[in-house]
Amino acid sequence: MKYSLLLSLFICISFISLSSIAQNIDAQQAYDSAQHLRSKAVKKWGKDHATKSDIADGIAILKSALEFLQNNHINELGEGNIYLAARKEDVSIDIAKAYAIDGQNDSSICYLEKMYEGGGVTNMYFQLIQQDSAFINLQSNPRFIKLGDKFKKQEDLYRGTAFKTPYKQELTDDEKIGGLTLLWSQAKYNFVYFDRLNIDWNQSYLDYLPRIRAARTTAEYYRVLQTFYAQLKDGHTNVYLPKELNSEFNARPPLRTELIQGKVFVKSVFSDSLRKEGIVPGMEILKIDSEPVLSYAEKYVAPYLSGSTRQDLDIREFSYFLLSGSAYKPVSLELKDRNGKVFTMLISKTGYRDIKAEAAIEYQTIGNVGYLTINNFEDWKIVKQFDSLFTSIIQTKGLIIDIRNNGGGNSGIGIQILRRITDIPFTTSPAKMLKYISRPGWEVYWYNDPSEIIEPDEKRYYSKPVVLLVGARTFSAAEDFAATFKFMKRGKMIGQLTGGSTGEPVGFDLPGGGSARVCGKRETYPDGKEFVGIGIIPDIIISPSAEDLQNATDSVKNKALELINSAN
Repeated sequence: MKYSLLLSLFICISFISLSSIAQNIDAQQAYDSAQHLRSKAVKKWGKDHATKSDIADGIAILKSALEFLQNNHINELGEGNIYLAARKEDVSIDIAKAYAIDGQNDSSICYLEKMYEGGGVTNMYFQLIQQDSAFINLQSNPRFIKLGDKFKKQEDLYRGTAFKTPYKQELTDDEKIGGLTLLWSQAKYNFVYFDRLNIDWNQSYLDYLPRIRAARTTAEYYRVLQTFYAQLKDGHTNVYLPKELNSEFNARPPLRTELIQGKVFVKSVFSDSLRKEGIVPGMEILKIDSEPVLSYAEKYVAPYLSGSTRQDLDIREFSYFLLSGSAYKPVSLELKDRNGKVFTMLISKTGYRDIKAEAAIEYQTIGNVGYLTINNFEDWKIVKQFDSLFTSIIQTKGLIIDIRNNGGGNSGIGIQILRRITDIPFTTSPAKMLKYISRPGWEVYWYNDPSEIIEPDEKRYYSKPVVLLVGARTFSAAEDFAATFKFMKRGKMIGQLTGGSTGEPVGFDLPGGGSARVCGKRETYPDGKEFVGIGIIPDIIISPSAEDLQNATDSVKNKALELINSAN
């Protein structure tokens, strides 16, 4: 183990000074030391048929660990490392559990109460404690019940349902103002990018109050809320309409459009029936509902969108939401085909029975080069699918991983893929979040979520050249994947700048059935360099062109094939 000398010293903990050790270690060493003591203790109190002597020995070790974690220096280290900070609560719970198993109920509850006073545990965590069989004899204890009530009240303040009122066509003024206030306060206390904005958030709240009161319908109200959050210019900070309004605002035909060199083109068509009507990739969209496409987008789409980069906003404005609208009103498109012919078509937004959805993961070989497309990181089955393909992938002379259309999901899924294409440990992105101390004159400060060192997969290792394809739709967890890949220096990255937005959003409900989220986690490259608000810059930048689209050519993929073939 990395800190084996230090940990061996802890084994002899009764013969040395904890405080002297604590003064000379860093956060990772402190974390490892505490975890070592917890592991040593559980072998005592947690084993089958543990005797009272075993449990007492385990509790003694845990109390030594808690003493160590409460040292002033270790406490200071914990202020910048959430994993180390959480060890105090974990050790306290271990002690409480050991006491409960030993039948010392009062001592068990005492440690749970201390844990509550420490403020590091949520009601959700306490509910898990309540369900733990080790605490079954405490369920009817008045002190234990009272402690549960305290946790519940704490949760109700931050996650209560008072703002979660049902949908109706018109909201009361109190509901409307309450929703705006909730948006304002959640951003004020959680949003991590105010330093990038030239905005007085408190003044903006006051400025929006008249607009909120003037909104007659719930639909109008939510559109105002969307423009309010659009000021924060972040892709993970959004207001979502109530589901009852989806058919009015969010219906769109099975097309993917894109802004290319100042013009808007049909990029993909996901319905054969639309293709039969003459809608094919490469067509230019000139007008929407008789309005020039660029002015239409600026007037009816852009005001409600939030994004941290121009490339992300372009994707939202000219791809995801350009053709969104009422399910009951077809959209009129003036189109120009590759031969210059201009014509108008009325296209329905709904009613298609032949929509072809993109698979989460697809694989093929191109001349003994593996071509793996991963369109999202939303399901852990993706890792199993990758592993099922591994016997084929490992036989290739090179691998292309295409995440150009990957909008994210769970970053842990991407990490598992990366573990299989390296034989050395690699570092993930660190992050930081905001923390407040409620004392006069104190300001917010940063709470660090440090990088992790990830070990390679012991069973699978792809050693051949790897090229990663990225684009403006590469977003969120897919950007975490790209950032780590880039820092690993595992291979070349080709394409466009990524969306430039990742992080962990804080979600909450709004009056009238809608919801919102605000970005509460600020992530960087493993070395601390920023990419949110910029995008991850490929080694080779290839911008899309109308010619490629019209000729069904993929210059990005072709360049990747060229690189791999030239390396062999």
